[in-house]
Amino acid sequence: MNPRAPAAEPKDVAPRAPAVVPASFPPAELKATCEKILARYPTKMAALLPILHEAQAFGGGWVSPELEAGVAAYLDLSPAHVHGVLTFYSMYNTKPAGRHELWVCRTLSCWRRGAPELRAKALDKAGCTRTGEVGEDGRFLVKDMECLGLCEQAPAIWLDGVAHANVTTEGLEQLMDGCE
Repeated sequence: MNPRAPAAEPKDVAPRAPAVVPASFPPAELKATCEKILARYPTKMAALLPILHEAQAFGGGWVSPELEAGVAAYLDLSPAHVHGVLTFYSMYNTKPAGRHELWVCRTLSCWRRGAPELRAKALDKAGCTRTGEVGEDGRFLVKDMECLGLCEQAPAIWLDGVAHANVTTEGLEQLMDGCE
């Protein structure tokens, strides 16, 4: 092939699927908050995690592909980098979440002191077949979580941002029943 020759026109090439169009980010409701976050960090990349938390809260408990693309554009980061962070950390949701989030610690101390039973009870009560799902009624998203830092008080769960230690299956039922 002659490198100086003009490239041939491709034939019968299917059109590419359009990229996800970024949402206008930050929305007006978050603009001041995002600007305060950016002011606390030396680089835009350093502000990614707290900005993602704000985006998730704004998105109703999850980060849609549009919000994800908007965050990437706002912080001048590649969409692949933002997606990698979103899918690496378990505290971010890339699918719609339930009205309540329940995380069951799955580290050794919790596992040996009853976490498997808590997990089974949470899944059953939420109407889920496996972790990472939202029950049919939309109340709970049940997730596995790495260490909650409560090893001496195992087993531990995290319900709507509040840690609970020494949890029994009966205690878990009461906590879940207290959620609307």
